[in-house]
Amino acid sequence: MKYRSTTAVFLLLLGGAVSAQDRGATIGGSASAANMESRTEVAYAGTFGYRFSRVVGMEIEAIFVPAVRSPFPANPVVIQSASSAFADVSRGSVQIYPVPTYDNPGGRIVIFSNGVRIDIPTTTSRLTPYFVAGGGMASVRRTVDFTYPYPILVTQGSPSSPISPGIPVSLRPITEHITSSSSDLALTLGGGLGVRVASQLAVDADLRLFRLLGQQDRNLGRFGVGVRYRF
Repeated sequence: MKYRSTTAVFLLLLGGAVSAQDRGATIGGSASAANMESRTEVAYAGTFGYRFSRVVGMEIEAIFVPAVRSPFPANPVVIQSASSAFADVSRGSVQIYPVPTYDNPGGRIVIFSNGVRIDIPTTTSRLTPYFVAGGGMASVRRTVDFTYPYPILVTQGSPSSPISPGIPVSLRPITEHITSSSSDLALTLGGGLGVRVASQLAVDADLRLFRLLGQQDRNLGRFGVGVRYRF
């Protein structure tokens, strides 16, 4: 009877030790390739998490994409014919050629998200597939140079016009720097594989998809490699 009681106490203490070993805080960092609207940029991320067990954990992540050069805006402005403005001048009309252009797109994206991380146990302790899902907020800033190109081509002249029909008039182009900022809801879904290289250090290969919900919805894909340290 005494032997059984001692064995039960030992197993209880061992189970508590294993449970305590599975719990703990983690920090990590990664560099990745982020793709949005057919453009691939460099992204950096920092992560803080806490493991409640060997399987379930929570993590808070900050992602920074310092340069965003994808096309902007997605729906460019179209300048229509200005013939109505010259209806009283012998039905004259004006066409702008070439069309206005958007040059030097830029910007940055900062995403703060929190989510649940599910580690999938395997037969080896060195390899740990995992699944992540969550949400947060994204700050998106976009910039572009909008250029009004010239010349203006007069397609129909009038007797009182000093300019002969069909002669282009070259003027200096006008360039305006446009900035757009928004705060969007960010949903994330993804996963990866963790490879333990030391008792408390692991290397993660990670794939995520972010859905940015705002005035204009966007998809941001990210694939990268990072390190994670467990306290």
